[in-house]
Amino acid sequence: MIYLDNASTTKPSEAAIRAASDAFENFGNPSSLHNLGMAAEKIVTGSRRKISAAIGVPAKNLYFTSGGTESNNTAIFGAAKALGKRGRHIITSKIEHPSVYEPFLSLENEGFDVDFIKVMRNGRIDIDDFESRLREDTILVSCMHVNNETGVIQPVDKLKEIMRKKSPNAFLHVDAVQSFCKIPVRPKEWGVDIMSISGHKIGGIKGTGGLYITGSKIRPYIMGGGQQANMRSGTENVPGIAAFGAAAESFGMGDTVKMRNYLRDRIKNEIENVVFNGDNEYNCGYILNVSFLGIKAEILLHSLEKHGIYVSTGSACSSNKPMPSRTLTEMGASDKETTGAVRFSLNADITKEDTDFCIEKLKEELSVIRRYMR
Repeated sequence: MIYLDNASTTKPSEAAIRAASDAFENFGNPSSLHNLGMAAEKIVTGSRRKISAAIGVPAKNLYFTSGGTESNNTAIFGAAKALGKRGRHIITSKIEHPSVYEPFLSLENEGFDVDFIKVMRNGRIDIDDFESRLREDTILVSCMHVNNETGVIQPVDKLKEIMRKKSPNAFLHVDAVQSFCKIPVRPKEWGVDIMSISGHKIGGIKGTGGLYITGSKIRPYIMGGGQQANMRSGTENVPGIAAFGAAAESFGMGDTVKMRNYLRDRIKNEIENVVFNGDNEYNCGYILNVSFLGIKAEILLHSLEKHGIYVSTGSACSSNKPMPSRTLTEMGASDKETTGAVRFSLNADITKEDTDFCIEKLKEELSVIRRYMR
């Protein structure tokens, strides 16, 4: 099987599986005072150091969550509640992951003033438009580092510099779930106040995530037991955290970027009526979004599935919703382009032989589908 689907693209790594297995053998509650609890605490502390080292931040500023969705929700609702007395103006874009976009809509319903940054045709946010929307009462800006559908890298490194001039008290939240360990992520250097990451995107186990928070505190989203300095209550998922740390320490991209570019070149040179969505210069190097004109992407997805090739038609987290891609629509894609859009997500396991096989079957199935659609 060839997984080119973001939901399945990174299977748990051997290092992550071993770490989780070892944690099960030494399992205990980190809050407990007995030996098993201390062993569990040692595992959690070790993983925290490994993960924080990967993004160059102090270990004390990293908190574990159940995944990217919880991290994003905690960041957004926590910051809005902590800063709500200073102002009610918050900013994001309409190409954010649903776990960012929908909390902003929820806050809008609660009376917050939400501004959405314009997106250019290449998939990048419009920096000039962003600057024009900043106000003195802006309290929160949220922007993803890498778009999960197009792979386009957003200029998050420039945002804080602009914010300091017009909205010096606002927090900057960056969703780095797609970029963590895959391209350089430097929250301290960029002035990021809150950053979300996830374990399963780098070969960890699903259901593990992280949240980097600077000294500027936000309101806790999950309360109860007081774990993790009261920032995220609930018994820690020790095996998952162990796997997360091992994955962060051992993750490697291999030939992913090379294979992604090879796939793009072959599609460009050998298949007619295609449109590539998202700027190639500012791409993370492991996601390729292509519109095959004259077809319905869902049909192609199932046709390739017969050959053991798995691709996706949009955000894996909202793939059960049969509607046009919000991201591509905001970028200005036509109906034909959104209808025929397929996302290929590659990782270090993909070989040239896999890619050649994918192209062969892609051409075969497209020929049949286009003939039928006509």
